Amino acid sequence: MRTRTRSPRTGRRLAVLATAVLVVLAGLTTTAAAAPERAGDGGLPRLDVTGTYVAGISSGGYMATQLQVAHSSRIAGAAIFSAGPYWCAMNSVVVALQSCTAYNVPTSMPVIHDVTERYEREGKIDPLSNLARIPTYFFHGTLDPTVVRPVADNLADFYAHYGVPLTYRDDLAAGHGWISPLGPVPCDRTAAPYINDCSPYDAQADSLRTMFGSVKAPNTGTPRGTLDAFDQDRYAVAPSLGNGDVTRSGGPAIGMGSTGYVYTPDVCARGAECKVVVALHGCQQTAEQIGDTFARNSGLNAYADTNRFVVLYPQARPDEGPAIYNPRGCWDWWGYLGPRDVDYANKLGPQMRTVMNMVTALGG
Repeated sequence: MRTRTRSPRTGRRLAVLATAVLVVLAGLTTTAAAAPERAGDGGLPRLDVTGTYVAGISSGGYMATQLQVAHSSRIAGAAIFSAGPYWCAMNSVVVALQSCTAYNVPTSMPVIHDVTERYEREGKIDPLSNLARIPTYFFHGTLDPTVVRPVADNLADFYAHYGVPLTYRDDLAAGHGWISPLGPVPCDRTAAPYINDCSPYDAQADSLRTMFGSVKAPNTGTPRGTLDAFDQDRYAVAPSLGNGDVTRSGGPAIGMGSTGYVYTPDVCARGAECKVVVALHGCQQTAEQIGDTFARNSGLNAYADTNRFVVLYPQARPDEGPAIYNPRGCWDWWGYLGPRDVDYANKLGPQMRTVMNMVTALGG
């Protein structure tokens, strides 16, 4: 493994295809006093949170980068698996498929920089100068057929352009998936549930060390916390005409499930200061598709026990309705909630707002 920071690329030009394609990518300080309030009605517990970190795979990697860029004043670190640059899809599923998974049409990084900086001027994202203080881990396997190498390199270039301290792991023969020793998929494969065992490489230790600065060994015995389901509907923002499904309410109205998961170590539940890591699944990894498999097998929970952090596992949902077309349960990184879903990648995006509502409810 090696750490590399890539220099920005210029001179690429984007050709936007005109054909409509209805396909989608396969694919988170105060002094502790009394114990925090435990939510007994299906909500999230209020905890003593000292920092918020984000992590994600594939569509969840794109979503994690969106959160990192939009809320850089609140995000202290990021860990991205197999994704491309911020605003890569440019509000188009066609561009998402042609330039952000495959690389049939090269991405114009200057256009992405221009839009990113316009969002900053409009106040839709936090100051980009914040990115230079966010340690970021980025993993891309050499055998990944879903997000190809030039797309991943473009994310590394985006980070370099804004001075992000980046640890780029790009030389392991891994397929497309979240890397965890609990994964049932061999390292070099790309297959459901897209959780790959690349032992002895420990991606959780590497990514947490990058984000936190240091990391203690994981708990290898009985879990010292609980993995609980919670009601996502209470945190979901309302849809609007052309931006979600106005015939529904709660999470399903904006492409999210009604149930999410949270892993809370006992020490955090008792009032200790703890971080929050928001872990975002990829396509075909939702609760509707694989239950709590991602939340149980991410490899993060054992480290949470020994490193005092809570893991929040928000959930998107598969949908083939007339207002929302997202059959594989991806996160919204191209604007699938409708023609007015143009702010999906910034603070105004419905899913972005909803995930941050959850972070705020936890105390982050």
